Formats: sequence, structure tokens, C-alpha cells
Amino acid sequence: MQCGPVRIAWDVKFFPIGFSPCSLVRPFSSVRVSGTRSAQEAGGSCPENDMTVQESCFRSIGRVEPVTRAKHIAGADAACLSHTAERIARLLRYDYGRAGNPATDTQQRVYFVPDHPLTAVEAGRLGVCSDSDLFGGVVPHAFVATRAATHPPVSADAQVPQNWSYALARIISGCVLRGFSAFSHADARLAAQRLLRTGPIRLDCGGSGASHDILCNMDEFDEALNGIAVVDFATQGVVVEQALAEQTTYVVGRARVANECVSYVGTRRAARIESGRPIHSGCDLAVVAGDFSALDSVGLSTEARHAVLAAARYDLAISHAYRSSFASRRSYDVVLGHDRHGSARMGVRGPSWSVAAESPAEVAAMAAFRDVPGLRCLRASTYEALGEVRDVPSDAMVYYRSGGADGETLTRYCTIDVHGC
Repeated sequence: MQCGPVRIAWDVKFFPIGFSPCSLVRPFSSVRVSGTRSAQEAGGSCPENDMTVQESCFRSIGRVEPVTRAKHIAGADAACLSHTAERIARLLRYDYGRAGNPATDTQQRVYFVPDHPLTAVEAGRLGVCSDSDLFGGVVPHAFVATRAATHPPVSADAQVPQNWSYALARIISGCVLRGFSAFSHADARLAAQRLLRTGPIRLDCGGSGASHDILCNMDEFDEALNGIAVVDFATQGVVVEQALAEQTTYVVGRARVANECVSYVGTRRAARIESGRPIHSGCDLAVVAGDFSALDSVGLSTEARHAVLAAARYDLAISHAYRSSFASRRSYDVVLGHDRHGSARMGVRGPSWSVAAESPAEVAAMAAFRDVPGLRCLRASTYEALGEVRDVPSDAMVYYRSGGADGETLTRYCTIDVHGC
């Protein structure tokens, strides 16, 4: 059986007319799974060795397939995608990877794990019709899944994509930082000129998440703007946003696979910058079984509670503005810092509706809640470490370890503490 990621360009099976793939959802929460080996620890093979006899009986019912747009995916991001998909396969008691024998696998339900939010066109091509069919999200238009959907255009005649929601920015204005979205160089410069009157700014690519350092004048802004390809403006846009000092980044999310649903809040550790992108060294999360409202049972700080409320408000607003969107995995970065006058400011940065660095911990938490009766809260942590790591806990799930471009070893792993809350 092939266990590598599946490209959207490959031919996919369409269901017969009148048949809904949603009807094939069959969660088996009563079956227990043992074993914690990752795909890398198992030599890249599918997890067969530690399946129970009862579990093996269900494995032909469905399969989990990673999905990527990239022609070639490798490195830590590929390992995160594969590890997450493999663990979801264990959670569902499904096969992992592309169909081994199309002649005999035609009745399998396919559950997809994409490395990007799917557009409606992509979802239709794969047969995805609801959030029960994937770990991630589906949006009607590509820009909806980017940070550019967060802010208003700089003027009434500014360039925006077709089907843009002007109402969304008004609804969420109280839970985001001050900023503008732009889809042309001219609009981006106008946005920068306006915001620089109130203090330093940041320039972010709407889709890729690439972020520039704090910009204090138009010369610095123009230099950063010239590094963005023209084609990116049309497809992703850019975000010109108020910059904060002494910034803390909260991460608030919710994920569901079949009957298992978790929500969490936590903070990211200090980030390093590589090629203009912030690479976080991990995060520490408080995870509960259930929806965002279940986080009320955790003793949260005032700041963390405000972050949860801001993310929940943003989540509800974007789902209302683009009603045909849906997601089983939703995560939001919420930043807290001070403006130039020393006043505290908090704002949601944008949506993340696909596999991310937190996903291995999300799926591990689902398995823990299923396997430990009465468990309602736990602590989960993700780590990304450069250099030789000698203190990895014995129960950690290491899903990537390899030499980096500069010769340093890069290690990614996550831990679960069921006694942490």
C-alpha cells in the first residue's frame, strides 16, 4: 500500500449519481487502539503491527489520504502531514494511504487530510461534501482562507476579489487589530500611508503567512512591498496592519474527527525568523473535550479568556459571511501587545483551516480523551528544536528528525500530559 501524500491532480473516484459520500460516515469510538509509534519510527510504513484483531476487521471500511497541492512535499511539513493523517487513520480504524487495489476498494469511505484549505472546486473533485469528510476546511473562494479576508479594503473603489464580503470586516472590527487588506500595489501603499500616521506597521502576505519586520516609514515599506510577486496580489492579497510591541501570541482552536472533538487555548513560544517567515518553536496548550464553550471549565487567565472570546467571535462571523464554508479543524492566532502609546491591544490574525504544527497534538488529545474514561482536560505541547536534543521525554511522539539546510538537526515532537489540568 502506498502511504505518500495524494496530489489533487491525480484522478479521483466519483460516486454514482444520487449517492452521497456523507452517508458513509461510520465512527467506531468503542474500539480501542494500542501503540504510539509514528510513521517515521515505523520506517515510513503503514501502522499494521500494533493493530488489534478487532480493529483489523474494520480497516477495510475506509481509508485516510493526505492531500497536497505541491508537486513534491518533503521535510518537517511533510512529516507533520503524514503523521497527522496516520494518527487519524488509527483513530477512525481506517487504512492509511492511497487505494491499494481500486477494484476491491471502491466501497471504502475516503477521509482526506489536506495541507491547505480546499476550495469548493477542489472539494467537489474529491467528493468532499461536509466536515465529516476531511480534517481541515472548505471555502467557496481561495481568499476566504487567508488573512486578507480579515480586514476591509482601504477605500470604496479599492480592488477586491469577486464575492468579497464587505460586511465581515465591520462585524469583526472589535476583535482584530486595525489594518487593511490590499490586492494591488497602489492600494497597499495607500493603506501604509494611512496607518503609519498612528505608528509602526507590519506587512503580511495574505495566504502564505510571510511577515516582515516592523516597518516605520514608507521607504521600509516600499522595500518590503517590492519583494512580493505581482501574482500573489491577485490570489492572496496582502495585509497592512498595526504593529504591536511586547507581543504574546495565543493559539485558540477546535478540531473534530468523527465523534471526537477537542478545543484548546495556549501560547506560542518565542519565534525565530527564516526567509521572512516566523518559525515558532512550539506551543503549550490546555485542551478540553468539546467545543469552545467547554474551555469555561478550565481556570483561564483573563487574557486567555479574552483570546478565546475573540477567536469564537471571529469564527462565527466568518462562517456567517461565507455560509457555504465548513471546517472540522479551525485554529486562530490571537496576538496581545501594546501600541505606541502603551495601551494594550488584542486581535485575531486570521484563520487556519488545515493541518498545522498543532495538529499532531490535537489528534493525540482526541485519542487520550477516548481512551481515558472521565478525562475532561489535559495539557499538550508541541516542540520544534534546532541542534542536538538530548532531553526528549520517553513518551514523546517524535514525528520528524533530520539535518537542516545549515547542517543543524531539526526535531519536531509533541507530548500529552493527562494529569496537567
